[in-house]
Amino acid sequence: MLLVIVRSPPDPGAFARAAGITGLVVADVRRRLAGSLPRVLLSDASGTGLAAAGEALTEAGFGVLTCEPRDVPTDRDRVVARSLDFHPGEVVVVDGLGNQHVCPVTAIELLQRGNRVTVAVETVKSTERRFDPARAVLSGGILLTKKVETRSTVERESRQAFLLIQRRDGEPEIILYERKLQYHFLGAEMQPTSFANLQRTAERLRTAAPVAAFDDRVGRPGFVSGLPPTAVDPVDLALHLVLLARRVEA
Repeated sequence: MLLVIVRSPPDPGAFARAAGITGLVVADVRRRLAGSLPRVLLSDASGTGLAAAGEALTEAGFGVLTCEPRDVPTDRDRVVARSLDFHPGEVVVVDGLGNQHVCPVTAIELLQRGNRVTVAVETVKSTERRFDPARAVLSGGILLTKKVETRSTVERESRQAFLLIQRRDGEPEIILYERKLQYHFLGAEMQPTSFANLQRTAERLRTAAPVAAFDDRVGRPGFVSGLPPTAVDPVDLALHLVLLARRVEA
């Protein structure tokens, strides 16, 4: 269980009060709450020790929520869009299996922009000939080299922008990946690059659902990397924390 700070009092003594409540030193509180909120202040596997700290922090003027990482939605729970189309009052999304998902624009609670970084580890094999003195002696100088196979590990990083549609009607979230989405629905507005097309798609969605909030904190430098490691992907955790924080602050 995570204890998350979504709002910090503006006065200079706030971090000292939080340190007194949590048992942390002031420097640790300051470090854990650095950058854009929400930020994880405490974690507890059982969660039993967080309730009292949360109540005391609330009384001290902090905005607080708790989050169980196991409840965080991932792409296994979401609709990963392959294409979409706009209709009056609704967006129709088609996933990779060809299934249609209708999302009324009034059901869109939050649109989040972000980036997902994927690291692929690849083992590269190569063969070269090396001088072998023992073999040269035994062969009378006829055979001087032998084949040697070497292996090296190469990490390839790819970054892909996305737009996440989070709904208030209990239906699964919808995620639109920059290079997985087909943009034919843009028609004459289609751009030369996938990133520009995703940006245009975001604009279309914001126009279609003007009441829905928009947030790009997950894509800002340091926001995701500032979260502690948990059993869930940090990008998914960040997306969920932003949604919960906006609900608390609403």
